[in-house]
Amino acid sequence: MALRGRRTRALKDVPGAVTRPAARVSVRLRAAFAVLAALALAAALAPAAHAAARPGPAAAAEQAVDGPVVVVGVPGLMWEEIDPETMPRLWALAQDSAIGDMSIRTATSRTCPVDGWLTLSAGQRAFSQRQQYFICELPVAPERDGRGAVFPDYEDFVEENAASAYGARVGALGGAVREAGGTTLAVGAGAALAAADHDGRVDTYVSGVGGLRQEDLDAATLAVIDLDGLADLYLEPPVDPDAEVDEEVDGPDAEDEPEPDPIQHEHRLEALAAIDDELGRVLDVLPDDATLMVAGVSVEAGESNLNAALLHGPGPGGTRFDGGFLTSDSTRRDGLVTLTDATATVVSSMGLPTSGMVGRVWKQGERPGDFATAVGDLADLNTAAKVVGSLTAGFFAFFVALQLLIYAAAAYALHRYSDRDRKKRDLVLSVTRVVALGGAAFPVSSYLSNLIPWWSSDAPQLALIGCVLLTDAVVVALAMAGPWRRGILGPMTVVAGITTAVLFIDMLTGANLQLNSPTGYTPIVAGRFYGLGNIAFATFATGMLMAVAGVAHYLIRRGHRTAAVATAAVVGTATIFVIGWPGLGTDFGGVIAIIPGLAVTVLMISGRRVTWRWSLGIAATAVGVIGLMAYLDFLRPPSERSHFGLFFSQLLGGEAATVISRKLAAMLGSLGNWQLTLLSACALLFLFAVLNKPTDWRMGALQRAYEYAPTLRAGLTGSLVTALVGFAVNDSGIAIPALALTVAVPLTLSACTWVLQQEGPLERDGVRGGDDSGRSEARTPL
Repeated sequence: MALRGRRTRALKDVPGAVTRPAARVSVRLRAAFAVLAALALAAALAPAAHAAARPGPAAAAEQAVDGPVVVVGVPGLMWEEIDPETMPRLWALAQDSAIGDMSIRTATSRTCPVDGWLTLSAGQRAFSQRQQYFICELPVAPERDGRGAVFPDYEDFVEENAASAYGARVGALGGAVREAGGTTLAVGAGAALAAADHDGRVDTYVSGVGGLRQEDLDAATLAVIDLDGLADLYLEPPVDPDAEVDEEVDGPDAEDEPEPDPIQHEHRLEALAAIDDELGRVLDVLPDDATLMVAGVSVEAGESNLNAALLHGPGPGGTRFDGGFLTSDSTRRDGLVTLTDATATVVSSMGLPTSGMVGRVWKQGERPGDFATAVGDLADLNTAAKVVGSLTAGFFAFFVALQLLIYAAAAYALHRYSDRDRKKRDLVLSVTRVVALGGAAFPVSSYLSNLIPWWSSDAPQLALIGCVLLTDAVVVALAMAGPWRRGILGPMTVVAGITTAVLFIDMLTGANLQLNSPTGYTPIVAGRFYGLGNIAFATFATGMLMAVAGVAHYLIRRGHRTAAVATAAVVGTATIFVIGWPGLGTDFGGVIAIIPGLAVTVLMISGRRVTWRWSLGIAATAVGVIGLMAYLDFLRPPSERSHFGLFFSQLLGGEAATVISRKLAAMLGSLGNWQLTLLSACALLFLFAVLNKPTDWRMGALQRAYEYAPTLRAGLTGSLVTALVGFAVNDSGIAIPALALTVAVPLTLSACTWVLQQEGPLERDGVRGGDDSGRSEARTPL
């Protein structure tokens, strides 16, 4: 009791320290909070209101093109392999077409040919249960029926996909053509899978390009052509009979990495040249008024890539595709489209409605004037996506190991801080503070590292780690460089502020730092193409809440609590705005998660207790805001809706239960990620068992930090609330609290080390050690 009394007397001299419950908030503060809360609500609703008022094309079909729509599918086709020497016909065609990379993700992580053709058929991610995980089987030819053909067991594809989590309607493309009175033509087995109606039937079937005639194309509404030369190449890998077997596998000159097989490479070049010749035969009989799409509809073997796509001639909306980059509302990025977009584009070109399809129609955007440069840009995007995909697992393993090492080292340092040698103690605590700030800055550094093209390095793994550590060091240096370093929350506020500012600006400028970042998203995985990813949301939201807590501490110490509340509410309003605005964050779950966390933080900064009544009111507000946003977005035409409006339509149509169950399963399944689950558990254990003493929280460093900086509790509590809600409503599940704690806990540790340096150790016998009691935050700016 004597010790506790001494601390109370000491804290009376520290501006901003709290030794008794906060006084009742004045009427002026209540009014300010109410006004600012209304502003936050208005910001949340503004995106949806704008979207609802924005005119869009009607759900009805657009005017059809005059000629046939021809789709040429080439499994495994990538821009890095297209050049004027190997594929001169395709190279020349692409110069007069709109071109882009195409994400081919289907219902599985590897899009084998059958999956790709079925996805084109359905306009939704589809798959075949007949596929083996390690073998990409080719489509089996249908049975002939007069001039047409039919798949005997096609209903199996229809039923298994209708019952899948995506509810893909296999046969939708061919069925729409035939129901409208059109005719379908398929050249090759894969093409027949894509062009078949719900009964597995195509009107005209040709087994290969050699038998294709111009009159066949003239008579067709939709023609799909399968050029599967690359896929055939990997069914039976070629072997050189004259090659000798090298029995010396472990000699001094043995390489760590196998060299590319020159024989395999030569056969691939020959296959690409043969495909180009077949494409030339198609171009020779192609009607002048035809719309031509060439697309790499799947992989040929191995892992997925971003495949090549082009559109030539008249297209949807009367646009003529004769140059530029392809884009769509699905990706909102020039030079990037998706396989499901291809179906919507084909259907729209034929003048048929796209209702029920998840893809968006391809459009034409700007591209570099030099065609070779444009192709190089598309190849670079694929390279970056592949490199990030190959490094993500290792990066997160390194990331988790680094965070656990920080916690272990900090726990040891805090246990030893009672050393009587003041210089030694201060050095240990100072180093601990810097390391903690470095751990908190690691997530934002992974985005800043994308300012450097590390993926083009000869050793991308080392280049990535090096770039992240370099940017991390810069952020920590800024946090510890100015006079704010002497305050309890100064360095914390700088790191949190940089985290918030970087992701805020990134979303305003197209989210380029998140694209192909190890903590962002890649178009190969295709979980998201633009806006705020789930992992980035956890980093962004936590950074914002901790930053406003630091700024509020500074303002309250100077007697400006109203300004502190206003700042927190305004910054929070801007955060909700950028998270929810279509085309910026466009994050459905993020809006739900950030509102309660922000409300709790603002309430605690204003001096109010968060009671059960407040909690219920906050929850009701969050549900009401997101419900109204979804309804207003639903009022837009179907082709213009974001996933806000799509979910509302699924709710009305009785399909929402399937979507919710799929996301719930993904959320619970995320707990199987033992690395992130372990990281979350260790972070919470460190926060509440190491920084606090379970037997007497008043003796813990965290509680003592709260006494010096009460707003730290507000920021940390709001971050934990957002992390918990984010875990519950996002399919990323455990990744949300894992990343949120990765930012919040090290920042909190940095504040606790300041307290221990200021007060000195508390010995087990209850006597204060050291001679630091005279230190005061009164001389520090934060």
